[in-house]
Amino acid sequence: MTASFRRLWGMPLLLGAATVFGLVAGLLEDGVWDVIAAAALALPVLVGAWYAFRPARPVDPAR
Repeated sequence: MTASFRRLWGMPLLLGAATVFGLVAGLLEDGVWDVIAAAALALPVLVGAWYAFRPARPVDPAR
């Protein structure tokens, strides 16, 4: 795996794996696993909210 592939697809793959884990854990187990599943499913939502509500970076006119 090259560095550019990992830089481009690393976070989407991690968030996808967390989502799949959360769905499977929520379906198969009860008790504390429901809390773990909820946390795993909340992770992509929190990351999306972080990027949606963060301040915009100033545009560099040299680019």
